[in-house]
Amino acid sequence: MLVLLVVLPQIAWSQSEWVVAGFRQLRTSEQRMAFLSDTHIVKIDKPTYEAILTDIEAKKDAKTLFFAHYQFIRHAGHFKSQEVFRQTIAKMLKIAKENGLKVEWVVAQFQNSLQRFAVQEISEQQVYYDYLSCFEQIKLLGFDAFKNYALDIILHEIGRNFYQLGDYDKALECLSDAEKVAIKGNHFHTLILNLIESIYANRKDFPHAIAYAQKIYEVNLNNKLSPNQDPKNWYPIFWRGLSSLDIAQYLFEMGNFEQGEAYADRGYELYKAQEDLNDMDKVVAAFDALQVLIKIKLQLGKLNEVEALFKKVETLKPRINLSEDINYFKPLRLYQNYTQYYEVKKDLINAYRYLKLATDMQDSLNRRNDKRKLWQTEMRVKADRYQAQIKSAEEESHLQERLRNIAVAALLLFVGFAFVVYRRIKKDNTIIKEQKALLETSLGEKETLLKEIHHRVKNNLQIISGLLEKQALKSHDATTRKLMKEGQNRVFSMALVHQNLYQSNNLNAIEIKFYLNMLTQHIKQSHATLEQNIQVDLKADDSTVSIDTAIPLGLILNELITNCYKYAFTGRQKGKITVIFHQNEKDLYLCVSDNGVGLPEDFDIQKTNSLGMNLVRGLVRQMNGKLKFRSNTEGAVFEINCPC
Repeated sequence: MLVLLVVLPQIAWSQSEWVVAGFRQLRTSEQRMAFLSDTHIVKIDKPTYEAILTDIEAKKDAKTLFFAHYQFIRHAGHFKSQEVFRQTIAKMLKIAKENGLKVEWVVAQFQNSLQRFAVQEISEQQVYYDYLSCFEQIKLLGFDAFKNYALDIILHEIGRNFYQLGDYDKALECLSDAEKVAIKGNHFHTLILNLIESIYANRKDFPHAIAYAQKIYEVNLNNKLSPNQDPKNWYPIFWRGLSSLDIAQYLFEMGNFEQGEAYADRGYELYKAQEDLNDMDKVVAAFDALQVLIKIKLQLGKLNEVEALFKKVETLKPRINLSEDINYFKPLRLYQNYTQYYEVKKDLINAYRYLKLATDMQDSLNRRNDKRKLWQTEMRVKADRYQAQIKSAEEESHLQERLRNIAVAALLLFVGFAFVVYRRIKKDNTIIKEQKALLETSLGEKETLLKEIHHRVKNNLQIISGLLEKQALKSHDATTRKLMKEGQNRVFSMALVHQNLYQSNNLNAIEIKFYLNMLTQHIKQSHATLEQNIQVDLKADDSTVSIDTAIPLGLILNELITNCYKYAFTGRQKGKITVIFHQNEKDLYLCVSDNGVGLPEDFDIQKTNSLGMNLVRGLVRQMNGKLKFRSNTEGAVFEINCPC
């Protein structure tokens, strides 16, 4: 920061006059922009600001003039209105355009879209398109060019828009760039990390989600707890508690309950140390933390600790306004925890009562989430169409401009002919646009309907899976629970196909590599134990397969990998399962191998009566394929060849 001190005559000036006089002595744009940085702009009043603008305009310093307006709309809230805000952005756009300031033009366009969306002048899909354009221009011009314009805040807002519309790939790209340029440890750095964590969590990529939750904890670690904690420092403590609880939930999903309990304890202790029953934010934070902690302790069978935690929850619950939309679904996890607690206590009446409450609220939440997912899909489609319409309009405009130039050049000789051609082209363009609009509408309706069908099929299969899981929990027979779990995995492999279809732009085929990766990861998590470390290595090409191929292929893979976990590594702590898939124009090839104990010497695949192998044989026959196997002391190999 450069602040130039000058010696001036001893005149009885006001503080404002001293500020303006000092500013007038600055010689370069860099010095003036440094003066107008965040440190100074918030301290001056409106007359001082206007006097500084007059001096900048007199010097014809366009870059500094733009920067002064930019700092004004960011920090001078005490004397601005929506109309002043709008006028200032219009000035920024004009300065950037007339002076060819590319970086400033992008900044002004971003602020313009942000302000227009805030007052509902444009839709969210229009903002999405505007932000896509801004992001591409930022990458083209380079991040260093935006060093004066709080690029981390701009990228956070753009990434947040992408995230809300469900464009996770573009959101992750934007927010990863934002993380690189953000000031480490500030508020926006934490918000950026939290959005990235949420993207990985939505993708069930729990290791990456844990890594970013840990980053959030570490960047907020500088504020230590103390008896006289400043209330303004609650948010660093809040983020440390939230990140700890997030890690606990991800570890729970991965089956690591003991380590998850430690993180849940840490998160709750942070909130409990700042307990204030009159502060709604702290009450809600403690309430949510307790649900995570109770869930894990129930899983670990620590009922005595759970009972004390339930009592604490009941003291917090009446202080939360559950009628508010943001808090409406807060009791869901509490009802689920009570259901599990009473099931363990054999109190079936209370268990059923809370199960009914949880089921009703879960159904309501699912309906809302389904509507939101449909809204996100519609918004993405509308945004894509809006972008295509803009591009089509630009191309059409360029075409018409060329046609007009040709018509003018030949006006004297071909006025009549040119007029007829022009009218014919315009008529043809209108017909084409109308037909295109009709086709797009019809196609969009059919795509939406087909995606909804796949979505419903996936939901029904998940319900079946949930019923199998519930039935397994109620069974006291280990064999029955095992069979139920195997059935649940088979249903999951089919549900995963429909999930991939309704989330994909191609409703006829799925990307086999992505599907197989999700399926193998699920099977691995389903069979993971602390006693064994079994690696699953997937090597698949980037081809696509139809639903008629994907479902039997997924079931076959589920059975073969499950058999590896059940039999291949008996008495061993480590092992490796390798899955290979590729296909060409004629056939596809699937190979599942392990480095385990191998198959029994008398093993005959055609005579075995196990349900899993019978299912594999039947599915291979259904696909008109061939099944081969071989085994030795280094493991077993199953190979399947099927025509495409």
